[in-house]
Amino acid sequence: MTARALVVLALFFLAAPEARAEPATERYAPAQIRMAQDLLERARAAAALGDAARAGKLAWQASLDARLAWAMTESQALRAEAAEVGGAASALVARLAGRR
Repeated sequence: MTARALVVLALFFLAAPEARAEPATERYAPAQIRMAQDLLERARAAAALGDAARAGKLAWQASLDARLAWAMTESQALRAEAAEVGGAASALVARLAGRR
């Protein structure tokens, strides 16, 4: 690496946090939460119809998507929403596991 490249890299890391670009994943966190919410609703519908196997798979996926959304953002509001969806999905998985 050249000296010039090192200087540019050092300046980048020393720049004020507000001058840095938003992480690439940040903008997709709300969509990821909506996906988790949709999967949770589908899981609840499957559970209401008595399809525990499908409901469990959908709830597990909703939980995973909610955890992914939480990791994609620094926003406390979005993280709280993701945690709520993830918690509800995990509770549904546990409830369905107790039925078996």
